[in-house]
Amino acid sequence: MSTQQQKEEKKQTTEQESSLLDEIVQATKLKPEDEGYEVTKKGISAFLDELLTSQKEDLRISAPMIDEMIAQIDQKISKQMDAILHNKDFQKLESAWRSLKFLVDRIDFRENIKVEILNVTKEELLEDFEDSPEVVKSGLYQKVYTKEYGQFGGQPYGLLVGNFEFSHNPRDIKLLQNIASVATMSHAPFIAAASPEFFGIKSFAELPNLKDLKSIFEMPQYTKWNAFRESEDARNIGLTLPRFLLRPPYNPESNPTKNFNYHEDVSAGDSNFLWGNTAFAFASRVADSFAKYRWCANIIGPQGGGTVEDLPLYQYEAMGELQTKIPTEVLISERREFELAELGFIALTMRKGSDNAAFFSANSVQKPKKFANTTEGKQAELNYKLGTQLPLLSAGWPIISRLFKEKILAPGKIEVS
Repeated sequence: MSTQQQKEEKKQTTEQESSLLDEIVQATKLKPEDEGYEVTKKGISAFLDELLTSQKEDLRISAPMIDEMIAQIDQKISKQMDAILHNKDFQKLESAWRSLKFLVDRIDFRENIKVEILNVTKEELLEDFEDSPEVVKSGLYQKVYTKEYGQFGGQPYGLLVGNFEFSHNPRDIKLLQNIASVATMSHAPFIAAASPEFFGIKSFAELPNLKDLKSIFEMPQYTKWNAFRESEDARNIGLTLPRFLLRPPYNPESNPTKNFNYHEDVSAGDSNFLWGNTAFAFASRVADSFAKYRWCANIIGPQGGGTVEDLPLYQYEAMGELQTKIPTEVLISERREFELAELGFIALTMRKGSDNAAFFSANSVQKPKKFANTTEGKQAELNYKLGTQLPLLSAGWPIISRLFKEKILAPGKIEVS
């Protein structure tokens, strides 16, 4: 046989194999012009090569063997998915969208409730205020006050929800002061989250280890924060904590994926779980109160509208027993919840042995003033303290809601009406 004939036969064989491979790929409903066609083709080719070039000569291709190979492929894909899902930037992206979905799913839009989204970061908000000679010249003021509250026929916003975490650093306090000014003028309280760094810890799991919270906030680094708490505008700011679980880890039994058997590895601890901003959970209580009672005061207490129900639970086996991970970062005791409330924070408290949690208080960050130790002074002190609580402020809220979210896509505003 001549060399030319050998080349032609080899070419013919290659074309036949290629044709057969194309038929297999097309059986997956992919077309040659589709983006993933070539990648799928290479993957199937590698899979077939592995089957046909086994090191064991007496090994016969069987269903169990193919299942084992598919399981190995699933394991490799699972590791790649773990790397993606546990990446901090991706977690931030997924958390933003799932937090929004959490809120939207719990709103009855038939009850004259509206949600709008403004796509802006903390840095952009800070720049907006820094570039403006005064608050009333800022873009946020123009958006929230001028175009709605200060416009004949406008629809004033009733609640501003920020997908942000704030600490006690000067930049964050400055931003809170400016947002508080806009919120006060627009009669629309702003709700966001407190970061663990606010308490000098790396995660809220360390919160129970802090002996005296009040003494922490008397330290020099909290001077700006304490000054802000004594301002009148501070009564329109609410900071929530801790974060709550948005979804349980993926696994074939309780939270399967559609395309392959994915068992998400969360052995590294809380950093592998997907947590959400508790401000969205608080906003869901505000919306629910309006839908039922046409005002927003019923937002605290297990029996008073403050319960966040049907939170995801993660069950796993440890020490030979089935364990359940609570859907909040930390279990907050009644005493610790009271301390946090006195310091101006809104804590989500988990009900032990259940899938729900509740807000027992909803204090703004404003610090109640002390008056003279007289009957009139005590009455004035009580009245002032009541005025710092969001449920009482909310009696006059319109319920048009606006959310300020971290930038999650391309620059620009996303509006949902």
